Amino acid sequence: MVLQETPEPEISPTITSKHKKKVKEICPSFRRGHLPNKDDVERLRSLTRPHVESFNYFLQSGLAKGIKAIPPAELDIVDLKRLREDRSKIDWDEITTVKFWFEDVRVVKSAKPSSAGRSDGKLYPTECRQRSLTYSGQILGKFCYEIIQRRNGVTKGSVPYKMPKTFGVMPIMVGSNACHLEGLTPKELVDLREEDNEAGGYFLINGNERCVRMLQVPRRDHPLAIQRASYKKRGPTYTDLGVAIRCGRHTGDQSSITNTLHYLTTGGATLKFMVRKQEFLIPVILVARALTIGITDEEIYRRIVQGNESNTFLRTRAQLLLQDASVRFPNLNTPDECLAFIGSRFRRLSQKAESTSDVDIGHYIINEYILIHVPSYRDKLECLLLVLRKLYAFAAGDCGVDNADSLQNQELLMPGHLLSTMVKEKFEEVLQTIRQGMMIEMRKDFNVFSKRILESAFWSRLMDRYSSNASGGIGKRIATFLSTGNVTSISGLDQMQQAGYTIVAERLNFLRFNSHFRSVHRGSFFMEMKTTAVRKLLPDQWGFLCPVHTPDGGPCGLLSHLSLECIPITHPDPKSGNGLTDFDGLLVSLGVIPCGAGGQSGEGRTSSSHAHFPVCVDGRVVGSASPNTCKTIAAQLRSLKVQMPSQIPRTLEVALIPASEAGSPYAGLFLFTGTARMVRPVLQRATGKTEMIGPMEQAFMDIACLDEDIREGITTHQELDPTNMLSLIANLTPFSDQNQSPRNMYQCQMGKQTMGTPAHSLPYRVDNKLYRLQNPQAPVVQTSIHGEYKMDEYPNGTNAVVAVLSYTGFDMEDSVIINKCSYERGFGHASVYKTIEIDLQEEAKMAAQSSTRPQVRFANKVNRDGQLVHNKLEIDGLPEIGSYVDKDDPLYCVLNEVENKDRVGKHKESERAYVQSIRMFGSEKEDSQENKASITLRFNRNPVIGDKFSSRHGQKGVLSILWPQQDMPFSESGISPDIIINPHAFPSRMTIGMMVESMAGKAGALHGIFQDATPFSFHESGDQTSVDYFGEQLRASGYNYYGSEPLYSGVSGCLMQADLYIGVVYYQRLRHMVSDKYQVRATGPVNPLTRQPIKGRKKGGGIRLGEMERDSLLSHGCAFLLQDRLLNCSDKHIAYACCRCGDLLMPTTKRSTILSSGQSREEAMNKAKLRLICRSPSCLKHVSEDGNDDQVEPIILPYVYRYLVNELAAMNIKLKMDIK
Repeated sequence: MVLQETPEPEISPTITSKHKKKVKEICPSFRRGHLPNKDDVERLRSLTRPHVESFNYFLQSGLAKGIKAIPPAELDIVDLKRLREDRSKIDWDEITTVKFWFEDVRVVKSAKPSSAGRSDGKLYPTECRQRSLTYSGQILGKFCYEIIQRRNGVTKGSVPYKMPKTFGVMPIMVGSNACHLEGLTPKELVDLREEDNEAGGYFLINGNERCVRMLQVPRRDHPLAIQRASYKKRGPTYTDLGVAIRCGRHTGDQSSITNTLHYLTTGGATLKFMVRKQEFLIPVILVARALTIGITDEEIYRRIVQGNESNTFLRTRAQLLLQDASVRFPNLNTPDECLAFIGSRFRRLSQKAESTSDVDIGHYIINEYILIHVPSYRDKLECLLLVLRKLYAFAAGDCGVDNADSLQNQELLMPGHLLSTMVKEKFEEVLQTIRQGMMIEMRKDFNVFSKRILESAFWSRLMDRYSSNASGGIGKRIATFLSTGNVTSISGLDQMQQAGYTIVAERLNFLRFNSHFRSVHRGSFFMEMKTTAVRKLLPDQWGFLCPVHTPDGGPCGLLSHLSLECIPITHPDPKSGNGLTDFDGLLVSLGVIPCGAGGQSGEGRTSSSHAHFPVCVDGRVVGSASPNTCKTIAAQLRSLKVQMPSQIPRTLEVALIPASEAGSPYAGLFLFTGTARMVRPVLQRATGKTEMIGPMEQAFMDIACLDEDIREGITTHQELDPTNMLSLIANLTPFSDQNQSPRNMYQCQMGKQTMGTPAHSLPYRVDNKLYRLQNPQAPVVQTSIHGEYKMDEYPNGTNAVVAVLSYTGFDMEDSVIINKCSYERGFGHASVYKTIEIDLQEEAKMAAQSSTRPQVRFANKVNRDGQLVHNKLEIDGLPEIGSYVDKDDPLYCVLNEVENKDRVGKHKESERAYVQSIRMFGSEKEDSQENKASITLRFNRNPVIGDKFSSRHGQKGVLSILWPQQDMPFSESGISPDIIINPHAFPSRMTIGMMVESMAGKAGALHGIFQDATPFSFHESGDQTSVDYFGEQLRASGYNYYGSEPLYSGVSGCLMQADLYIGVVYYQRLRHMVSDKYQVRATGPVNPLTRQPIKGRKKGGGIRLGEMERDSLLSHGCAFLLQDRLLNCSDKHIAYACCRCGDLLMPTTKRSTILSSGQSREEAMNKAKLRLICRSPSCLKHVSEDGNDDQVEPIILPYVYRYLVNELAAMNIKLKMDIK
């Protein structure tokens, strides 16, 4: 619906406001030509950028850093039998050690197998979609090994041998650096049969688009005070207090390990970390001593207390720590002794070579599992002491518990970062399996093994055998993860959940598809939690997560969506180089006193005072500064952040947590530059430039939302636009600021269920189900974001003339009445596309006999007369495009050439379908035969009674009747409404935005303009109200100021004595249709065991009438209705029971002994040939004595009762019936 740029008639609504609205003269989404321009595509790509950029990080540096961070596997070539017999007899100075590792691992772009005989070997996403392939590229790398020989204690290393290897094929994210679509223009994309604004962000696994949903995880490198009852279960002296720090590895491979410091009732503390899903607890003083180089216990004490001698709580705890250590570990004083002690405990877990010393293993444990976010021991010690001080402050009550549900203490786990950690771990697993395989070979025959270890062919075979390359290697495991969402990992990846990471990126409509990439989940663990604290909307998430866009029901509050301007950081900010100043030096020059161990190097750094705040950069303690200095440092850093050229990272987060009363957060200046944080732009008032801020600093800043919120001298920042707090979909609701909040939430859900325009490349889409509205329109009333993101390219509804009145009674309870003529002109007409895939290999399996190997192809069978057997199919066994199929019509025919048998696939659905398109696919081999076909069927779904419609304000209703045009009410100008809704829809729901939209739409239609309905652009009072603005426009057109009109009855033609509200509202047709939901059954399939109807709409099952429904029928006294439901329509059964003994199982039939002799002809004809007798001995006795055998009577009962009697009889329990 694009209007030409014709000169507008002069509109002069007398608006006294100084803010005159700009009248839009053309459609906001207007553009010349078919293709979008570069800015529009970039804007849409910004929605999926966190996904694409994080995967690019994985490709560019995450993978390489991860492989580099894997310690080489080591193995001593030693006879294991001798080792088991007597370790001391082995001369370790003569032992040969092998080391092996990986290098130069990378992922290449996807290509077709070379056997396809094509020159252009590129494999594009479209082909993967249509042929159900995985869009993937090879993982290439080098496997390296080195043999270290020792002679008389002298180590002689060889030159490392490197062999190139492939590790399977890795799924590639569409739109990333490894994708062929990267950097293509819209025209080139269209030529490749993609969307013109394809933004990527998803993987193609077996033809399905799958997306890794972002997760909220604890913020890295920042200690959090936690109070948890489960901590007490760790041991008798443990309390419920702890401080956890999730450390991200300093190498940048995005792997993390959580270290927790537990507070004990004795005043001590233990450090917890996880190795391979096992928990280990070490006394903190051992770790501190292992980290100190030349530092005495006295200095450790001084640095914990920091001169705060008046704090007796801290002082006594610090003394206790050291005294307790001297009692429990009297022999562990030097760092090497502590390291050896730790190393000896972890020898088996570390999987190091036998010749490795305990001290080296201790170093390995500390480097790999303890405070891994900083490499140097000095920084590890400083960080440990900071966490310990926070723990004691927490125990004393000086610092409060940190809210783990607050966004301040969270970051996002993005797809590329998760894959970095997963792939790293998979390579680690391969090294360990090769090591275990070598030990098995060594155990089998040591002499042969020790000779062959020098051959490169032996290593190559080892590598292939134990890296599971034959079954797809590492790439296959990643593909399995993406297709199921389940993580199989040895370490657990430091995550709380093992499943539910990936979702299908459905293209129900454009909004649904885009919202998958903006969604953020709290974690599947929280879905089971009984408390609602996790789901609460906290003020901390303002501007980062949308407060409106969250589903109602189960995932409410757990599944959020990013705000429009929120940017998750995918690459870490460089802290040096490229014109940046040295960050530590800058902080020291601004007044930070560097702290650190005096140490052997004699740096002479001081321990800081207890009155100072700690200053940390990404969890590394740089030093300390007085509270006032920290304040000036924070202000200086903020001004440096926005300077051009930048001297410090632009997305630096400057969180200055001030000291306040007891129970508030632990004070300090915490600076963050790492990945996975969220930042958003705000205006810095002092400079007028845009500054990026994070969620932790936001709570301690003064940011004004509107101009009137500014307090001079206090307010430092201002929002760029109040709508920035909303997500994309919440921003599309017109006048959402005038609606009751839950209605906006409903609209966010219903906007994603609308039948609209899912894609432009419809002929090339093979989705299982696609919904398409046949004649959508651009809304007359739209927000600025709607035009900015060019949402009219994917329209989702129709402008309808809506009257609000109670008419005919068919509009009760939210039903809508639709004008039958509007329906006949195409209002709400839609189609559903379903695609069926036929694989000849599957068909061959079905046709396979034991003797012959079938050769099947698509073909129609021809009879002797040369006629086609299936006349609805063509000679190739497939239907004609454009033809229709009804239930049980043949859809395709497959011919087995060996036996000349045909197998027909039928149309199973009861609804008529039209053949939209047919695609044939060949195989990778060079034979020309097609081995797959996919048939797309189109189901016409025009509105029927019971289909769901909704406006953009959460006002949903079902179509109750199509009312003839001649009986509809009409206005003075002869307009009759398309839709009539009931006035009762408004009072309790308070959707004032819909009323304003009705006025605005009417004014826009009269003046030929698109109205701006951006939230917060009008005020509730004063001279800027929306009603006055649009009322003036209506008055200028000669209509009632408030949008009401007198209507005439369509039946009598008389004027209705009321002012009726009528205007133009944008209506959406939702995908919930009666045709997909109705369930009806008279008789049908039953369960063979109980003979009761089965469940399931597809199988023709019934609807269960359960206990509660039975109770309500009983309470109404509907006995016969109950009998009809529970017996006649369910499992009615006629059973024969014996009245004499009351048994249901004994009666049986027996042929009459006298068939005809001595009887008259009539008797012989009419008497029963079979007689019913009871087999019970007592009853047989009665019959023989009395000659009375008519005691067996037929009774009607549910069959399931008979089943119960049988089951009880099998358990030796007899049921007796009392039959009158």
